Parts: sequence; C-alpha cells; structure tokens
Amino acid sequence: MRATALTLALLFSAPLALTSASAQANPFGAYTTGQEITQQQMDAAQVGKTTQEQIREAFGAPSRREQLGDTQVWYYDFVKIKSFGKNIQEATVFEFGKTGVLTAKSKSNAVGKTGNPLIDAANGK
Repeated sequence: MRATALTLALLFSAPLALTSASAQANPFGAYTTGQEITQQQMDAAQVGKTTQEQIREAFGAPSRREQLGDTQVWYYDFVKIKSFGKNIQEATVFEFGKTGVLTAKSKSNAVGKTGNPLIDAANGK
C-alpha cells in the first residue's frame, strides 16, 4: 500500500512541477489561476483505488465541492489567459463514493463564472 501511495504522489507531483516552471518562464506574462491537472495526472488517478486523501495531497483543496446523494464531487478549475493564442478554461472533476474512493473522473473545457472579473471578462462572461 505504501508503494502505491508513493508512486501516485510522484506521478502527481512531477508534471505539476514542470507545469509551474513553464508558466513562470513565459516572457509574455500569461495569467493563470486555479489548479492545472494534466492528462498524465488524470491517468494516474485510478477509479476504484485512488482516495480523496491522495487527490487532496496531490492537488490541494478543490475549487468547488458538491454532495449528490452518496457521491461527493470535487472540481478543480483552471484558467490560463494567454497574451497570444487561445485561452484555456477547464474543470477537472473527481467523483467519490461513500468510502472516499474515486468512482469517476472527467475533464471539461469550460467553467462557469469564476468570480474573478478579469477572467470572466476574458472569457466573455
């Protein structure tokens, strides 16, 4: 069990470190907010095995949470407003059952109003 947790922690943290470094190195000053979760990180989260605690350790607290019956849904919103090219606006969703184990995961390419006027204006909301 310890080896699995360590493996998940390494898989979740390595791409995140690379993502953060590349965003800071951007000379054109892209504005980012939220938690970017890469496809590699999504693939490392295993339905039926990964726990809420492991997701929280890897990505921090979710942007939003919902309780739908016995299912708890966590949303990690990410927005990147680029100086050039298309903006990125996405939400990564993790669903957990009563036991706190991952039951489903998905990613959408749109987030509702963020509450941040700069981001909302950039995305036409």
